[in-house]
Amino acid sequence: MLQTKKKLISKFLLVFLLPVSALSNTGVVKKVLSGDLVQIGDTFVARLTGIKAPPRDDTLGYKIYDFTKRELEGKTVKFFTWTTDNTAAGIVHDKNGYPFVEIEYGKGESLSFNEVLLKKGYARVVPKYLPDYLKHYYDLEKEAREKGLGFWKKDPYI
Repeated sequence: MLQTKKKLISKFLLVFLLPVSALSNTGVVKKVLSGDLVQIGDTFVARLTGIKAPPRDDTLGYKIYDFTKRELEGKTVKFFTWTTDNTAAGIVHDKNGYPFVEIEYGKGESLSFNEVLLKKGYARVVPKYLPDYLKHYYDLEKEAREKGLGFWKKDPYI
């Protein structure tokens, strides 16, 4: 009886008290649509969680798009969908209906692409779409700003 109660308490803690952040999948980036919007597989189009890159028709935006394309297109990535309750119904979407994802790539899919964009000054934090577990993105953006990278470069003609 005591063992059953312990199991029930453990399940309760796992389901209700631990912060739920993301569902993880692996896929190939079939197409890069912009610096912060990618198509994974044949149909899944997703926006990078917590950040925003400029549009492709912007000078820096095209540079970022090109960088994203070189880094991700055709590559296998691990992606974590931002959810509120660890179910498909809890997936968080942007105003255009795209789900938010964090992408890990590189050797062993261990490098956060979202963080790479912030460190290079290629993206800004979007507070409205930044879950609590990614608050360290503010520090990454601040470092890029202090170094004068990307957005934060002193020369407006980057």
